[in-house]
Amino acid sequence: MVQINDQERLKPWMGVVFFCIGLAFLIFCGSFMQSKWGIPGLIATELGLLAISLLFCLIRKVKISEVFPIRKPTGMDILGILFLTAGGFLLNLLCLGISLLFVKGGIDHISDLSSFLYGDSMSALPLLLVLSALPAICEEAFNRGAVLSCFRSLKKDWQIVLIIGIFFGIFHLDPLRFLNTACLGAILAYIMVKKNNILLPMLVHFTNNAISAGMGLLAKSVAGGAAQMAENSAAALNASKASLVGSYMLFSCLAPILLVTGAMFLDRESHKAKRYFIALIISGVLFWGGIIITLVNTYTGMNGALLNWNYTYVVDEENYGTENLAQSEIDVTEEKAYTIVAVASAKNTDISFRIYDENGTAVVDKTSKGNLIVSQALTLKPGHYKLAFEAGRDIIGKQFTYQVMVR
Repeated sequence: MVQINDQERLKPWMGVVFFCIGLAFLIFCGSFMQSKWGIPGLIATELGLLAISLLFCLIRKVKISEVFPIRKPTGMDILGILFLTAGGFLLNLLCLGISLLFVKGGIDHISDLSSFLYGDSMSALPLLLVLSALPAICEEAFNRGAVLSCFRSLKKDWQIVLIIGIFFGIFHLDPLRFLNTACLGAILAYIMVKKNNILLPMLVHFTNNAISAGMGLLAKSVAGGAAQMAENSAAALNASKASLVGSYMLFSCLAPILLVTGAMFLDRESHKAKRYFIALIISGVLFWGGIIITLVNTYTGMNGALLNWNYTYVVDEENYGTENLAQSEIDVTEEKAYTIVAVASAKNTDISFRIYDENGTAVVDKTSKGNLIVSQALTLKPGHYKLAFEAGRDIIGKQFTYQVMVR
């Protein structure tokens, strides 16, 4: 790692202290501003981090241009960060999937975070810039700029990458996102260590956030609002939790190859061919492991299900005239918590899904327009239950698709 001219002014312990100061700012000031003002509070938090980073340079009397070095990227640099961005994004999906299995209340947290980020009345483009550009500039100035500059004296680059990666995971104050943000932080630190150009990690950070924010805004548009989007996200994660690890392993199987390729473009002199061999082995493990886990979980889920019910048809006058659009029944012999997943769709139509007990009382009652998703754990007592989909007459002539699993 390139040292700055006044490196003697900066020591690793100073980086730890400064990071703790930034963390305290996030906990006591940032959290207050965001809970009080929402997205404007998030903007104030990011700008506060930038101000703290600049203040650090003034207090320690080090050159801003060396703490935040900016150079024109080369063609190889651009290729490298493109591959690292793609590989990092896929790796983050796997890390998030693993975290969801072990962090209690993780799915509810994702729902709350979605509501906070996309529930504001701010229009799409300004919100996209707030969620992408501000963190890319302000968080990089703090983490890969001011904090990392204190560790430039370390002899081994991997030590800097590891420390800054862990710091970035802690920085987000979120157990659910610790693993994936730590991995992203390590990738960003690697880029800074190898190229000494803060513009490059800023570009990767911007692109990563822009993809995530864009997907969130699209999901909000499709769902018809932030609240419904958050509910759909939580339901979808619950619905696939049994095969979550397998699915994310399949999604991320190309990540090792992409990461090694990106590292090769950034640092061709240190590249070794055996890295591709190792990457191919890891990719193969992820791919075949993902397939095996997904198939086993799917087979287990289907065979262990109390009900596995699905169909697709066009609603006409005859089948609409029945008591319900679709109806099934189950007999529960053991009182325990059952997982109930129901997914249905019919364009621009209100769809209701209900489960009635023997007394005709609805123990599940959910209505949604266009796309309906139900995913919940429910304790059922022994008895006979009726499951039904219902809709108004405007569904006639439209295709109705549904799938229900109770296990």
